[in-house]
Amino acid sequence: MQKFRKATHTDLTAILTILEAAIRRLGAAGVDQWQHGYPNRERIEADIEEGVGYVIEQEGEVVAYGAVIFTGEPSYREIEGAWLTHEEDYVVVHRMCVADKVVGCGFGRSFMQQVEALARGRVRSFRVDTHADNRVMQSLLPKLGFQRCGIIYFESRYLVAFEKLIA
Repeated sequence: MQKFRKATHTDLTAILTILEAAIRRLGAAGVDQWQHGYPNRERIEADIEEGVGYVIEQEGEVVAYGAVIFTGEPSYREIEGAWLTHEEDYVVVHRMCVADKVVGCGFGRSFMQQVEALARGRVRSFRVDTHADNRVMQSLLPKLGFQRCGIIYFESRYLVAFEKLIA
């Protein structure tokens, strides 16, 4: 049975293991995303402290992680293209990753669906970005109803931006 919940400090070791595996998978696939020391332990600890870190637990084991943020994303203020909404209030997911042993089992999809359920009634919009070479995420998002909106820039990298209306 799956459980979607806020991450706690007792989850840190499992989250870091999942994150390190995701970093290796991206690198092996030739994707430059997360290959330069970010995200790291300090960022995950901060996510937990800020109350934005969430996990999916399957049979008592953490198998997915992501940051679920309702306070906006500064890099989303400027976009080459156009967001679907001009809303200031939206939910965004960052740093989503799944454990090696469950890759391809739908936990990334489930994480995004759980975030949408959490956000429904609270905000009208769900935004996310991903590295231009991250084909897995770019394939998943349209299947979940996200529309590609354009390009945003973060620390000299360009990222593909998506949005979904969830009203």
